[in-house]
Amino acid sequence: MKHWIASSVIYQINLRGLAAREPRNAIEAAKEKSLAESPLAYVAKNLAVIKKLGANVLYFMPPYPIGHAFRKGIGSPYSIRDFKAIEPEYGTLDEMKDLVRRAHKAGFKVIFDITPNHTSRDNVWIDAHPEFYVKKENGEVFYDCDWSDTAKLDYTQPALRREMTAIYDYWLSFLGPDADGQPDGIDGFRLDMAHFINDKSYWDEAMPDLRACHAGRELLFLAECYGIANNVDLFDRGINAAYDDDFYKVCANFYGITEDGKSTIVPAAGLSGNHDFKDRYDAFLHGGIAGAFERALLNYEEKYKKHGAPFVARYSDNHDEGRGFYLFGPEATKAINMLVFMAPRTLPFILTGEEFGAVNRPPIHDRMNPIGKRRRIQCADHVREQESVEFEGNSFARDPEERAAIYRLFQDLIRLRTRNKEFVRGGFALIDAGEDCQPSQRSVVAFERKLGKSSIACAVNLGPHPRRLRHADRFAGTPLFGALHSGVLPAFSAVAVRAS
Repeated sequence: MKHWIASSVIYQINLRGLAAREPRNAIEAAKEKSLAESPLAYVAKNLAVIKKLGANVLYFMPPYPIGHAFRKGIGSPYSIRDFKAIEPEYGTLDEMKDLVRRAHKAGFKVIFDITPNHTSRDNVWIDAHPEFYVKKENGEVFYDCDWSDTAKLDYTQPALRREMTAIYDYWLSFLGPDADGQPDGIDGFRLDMAHFINDKSYWDEAMPDLRACHAGRELLFLAECYGIANNVDLFDRGINAAYDDDFYKVCANFYGITEDGKSTIVPAAGLSGNHDFKDRYDAFLHGGIAGAFERALLNYEEKYKKHGAPFVARYSDNHDEGRGFYLFGPEATKAINMLVFMAPRTLPFILTGEEFGAVNRPPIHDRMNPIGKRRRIQCADHVREQESVEFEGNSFARDPEERAAIYRLFQDLIRLRTRNKEFVRGGFALIDAGEDCQPSQRSVVAFERKLGKSSIACAVNLGPHPRRLRHADRFAGTPLFGALHSGVLPAFSAVAVRAS
């Protein structure tokens, strides 16, 4: 299918996390046998399980060899030693080829994560091409932030630019020619910190070159990028998708939990002085949590009048953040994802395990480690914070019935989106549901998704209280998802109705 990006539902896979199939207890440990297959072979054998969920794009965190020099903990997949090889812990290049071929046959598209901004400190280029790197005044390699296990690439060097473009082309072609003689391989990339490279004019050259080499295919270039201004700059340079940090920051800055673990609204401290968040904070003060989410959505709808591209990945979980079920609580996380799957120009994004209520982040640097992402807990007279963790295992929702219910919710949301093209290609307009509350307490985002003469009316209650809708008649028609109860939308729930 040439045009596939708009209908994407992205499933992010941390191969190291999937490899951690350790005993659940000491009795199992006493009986265990050596694993017979690599993580790549394990995923290839179980593609049908992911297919059952409904996702259609497999996003692999960097599958390349991890650097050893200046390694932190067990080593970060984002510290890459060789862009054209596979990390031995995950399997072999032949196994990756087999996995991608099987995935394509099963109807998946496949994208790889890659780090255009940096490599490991022992990358194959360090000695062979020292000119590829940004240097400090003393001649040592430079690294950004506290990423001391990396070395920053220098895009003022024409040879580096050519080599990086060749690497993208390598993976887009690594399966060899297809039945029509055209290069076949993966279907795109997630571009780590794409706005951090030191000469962004590289993207002006690379994007058209790669698309020209693969003219018969639609390719996804999904930038990890923060802030709408940075995203717009990358869109202008030919990158066709990016993280919607505006949306995620609403989640992170306003949600917390009660002492008994229920989702609630607990604004973070210091938001009034956060210039980068001012538009959504002002919207929250005047329009409640609904106003904040509306502003996040409108930031792109007002900028881009044409529906569709550029696309934004929206999520409650990704590998860099703490888990939504941990940070925001289960009720808010479910409601956030209801909005994600109904929202315009959106690429819904699921991190492995989210569909079962996972509360721990898969590992990046350590087998077990606090990660600096803290949840806010509303106590009787104060707010306390609690650290998120990464560890090499799974901590899902404890109750099997709860796990099954979360899984069914994601299946239902994926079916809703894929079976109703209004959610994929339709226009977007806010509507007035007549929420019965003070404006500053609003929690219901209501909108229409329209395609041609067909329209779907949606409302998502993103708050902890049920809301009576004075304009409930706007949601009369064929039910597609959820329901109103005598004109009331329950807390943290949604309704979608096809107009009669």
